Amino acid sequence: MHMLTGYMSADLFVSIAQKAGKGLTVESFQAAAQGFSDTGTLVGDRALPKGQKDSFGCGALVQLKNGAYEVSVPFKCYEPIPFK
Repeated sequence: MHMLTGYMSADLFVSIAQKAGKGLTVESFQAAAQGFSDTGTLVGDRALPKGQKDSFGCGALVQLKNGAYEVSVPFKCYEPIPFK
């Protein structure tokens, strides 16, 4: 779980940096982040700045049984849950 969180955080950073284009600066990165959105990622649709207050709405749950992972809840997308 933590490895996926790190991977998706890095993926989001790179995606925004690519949108900002060549000659990346703090200002161009921040401007790109303000209107950033994409779809079809491992965590579902992502959008900023909305994603700063809402969770991304996709996930699955597995559990380890007898040395093997079993899917408890299949991967599915849900409505985002607002952070409080």
